[in-house]
Amino acid sequence: MKTVQSYDHYYNYQEITDILHEYAEQFPRYVKLSSIGKTTENREMWLLTVSDTEAGDPDEKPAYFTVGHVHAGEVTGCMCSMYLADVLVHNTEEEEIAALLRNSTFYIMPRPVADGSEYYLTHPDMIRSINIPYPFETEMPGLVPSDIDGDGVIRNMIVKTPFGGWKKDEKDSRLLVKREADDVTGDFYNVYSEGMINDYDGVHIESAPAKYGLDLNRNYPMNWNPEYKQPGGGIYPGQVSESRNLIEWISRRRNLVSTIIFHTFGGMYLYPPAGIPAAQADQKDQEMFKAFMKMAKEETGYHQLRIKDDYLGLDTEYPANGSLDDYLYHCNGVFSHSVETWNLEAQCEMKPEYPKPVKLTEEEKMDNQRKLLEWVDKNKLNDYYMEWTEFEHPQLGTVEIGGPDKKFLLQNPPVQFLPQEVEKHTRYILRHAKSMPHLAFVKTDSKKLADGLYKVEAVICNTGYMPTNATNEFMTLKLARDIEVILKGAEVAEGKAVQKIGQLEGYGTVRREYSFFGPVTVEPAPLSKKVTWFVYGKEGSEVTITACSQKAGKAETTVTL
Repeated sequence: MKTVQSYDHYYNYQEITDILHEYAEQFPRYVKLSSIGKTTENREMWLLTVSDTEAGDPDEKPAYFTVGHVHAGEVTGCMCSMYLADVLVHNTEEEEIAALLRNSTFYIMPRPVADGSEYYLTHPDMIRSINIPYPFETEMPGLVPSDIDGDGVIRNMIVKTPFGGWKKDEKDSRLLVKREADDVTGDFYNVYSEGMINDYDGVHIESAPAKYGLDLNRNYPMNWNPEYKQPGGGIYPGQVSESRNLIEWISRRRNLVSTIIFHTFGGMYLYPPAGIPAAQADQKDQEMFKAFMKMAKEETGYHQLRIKDDYLGLDTEYPANGSLDDYLYHCNGVFSHSVETWNLEAQCEMKPEYPKPVKLTEEEKMDNQRKLLEWVDKNKLNDYYMEWTEFEHPQLGTVEIGGPDKKFLLQNPPVQFLPQEVEKHTRYILRHAKSMPHLAFVKTDSKKLADGLYKVEAVICNTGYMPTNATNEFMTLKLARDIEVILKGAEVAEGKAVQKIGQLEGYGTVRREYSFFGPVTVEPAPLSKKVTWFVYGKEGSEVTITACSQKAGKAETTVTL
């Protein structure tokens, strides 16, 4: 697939704005640029709508929604969304893309946390979601991470002390190993973040609470909990405009079928539920998720994990209440899932820590650290991993600063690995989007019963993998409206011009089994339905029949009497 943008750096807000405006100006048939509202610092929350408008209203087609990232520092996700937009708008002559844009809509929001991300890209600090102080209005006592040596990166800092719990590895001094019970000679260290200490008493070094602790992936209405139960959840759901605008926009979009939310890091696709065990969730939807995850595995090689069961672990003390995934799925009936991009573990051939409750041994963790350093050396990434270097700390005296670039080695890929990272997720999204429901007429007929009286029949079907209601959760929420089939152009002699036919299954819910005698198909519910009208009309005239679904779009045909 053709692309025109470069993926050799992480875009700032102005670059994103300029590129999106360029797409809207160059491709008016396919692209509309809008904003769902302002951020806290008055930046636009850009939304790119990509669809073939000559084939129908984008808001009336089944829609795939991509969220660049809800955590400010996870900027790889924004680049994945920008790459998807690049592919879609520059390949409209390719039949695969053309068909997707005729039948469906892509809503692309590259950077809903523009304030936090701009801060992340222009400051050495790490930041979770947004650069407003929370839960404390001022910096608290303790060590505050900061770039004290002025190299633009906040690394690790080791302090030599007889009470140290670490020592340098004899084979590779960049690596620290745990001090053994009988280690009584040599140099020993304690490890902290590079930074300064507020209210230092000259003895104790403890980390200060994060200055920017609000987590927008804990600030959504589903299963929301206050701070003491859910750190980062905020004072109330939708506390800041970034999450509030998303809540309001999502709640008005009943054509949303699937959503992917980008995160970093770890190399895994995660799917709901986040707040409850999967055994308590709708099992029909869980089977659908598994089918999508199979495609994700094939395109990316990533792990596929249930958020609560496999990622967090059923007994975790760190819940994920108030997540965007659960809000989309449980409150709006959308097939939502997240991807933790940047699979550094696979790059380095590390031993994985998932699915839970897998626990690596101390030896395995140490081996993973060695593999990381081997990979850094092999790929000449030494600028991203600094040797321990002495520095005169204003409060602690001589310390050593070194270790990884946490932002652009661990959290996000070094830029030379960015192109391969963004491309693989677009491949998956294009496949996944093809599974959305889609209405079509498979047969229409008109039969003359008497002069001026006709019987009109139409068979409407769902050609998609998913049912027309997408998730079963959408039905449980009682948000689903029946498919309406509307006849226009003739007077109805009996019945109604508008007929409701409920929902249609997709071929993904058909039971396909291998028996002793060969493959067997069991259709659990209708994939198609026939609608009949008796109408008055003139021979040779045309009537129009339109089928409308919230999530499966519209189909239209004409019948000659």
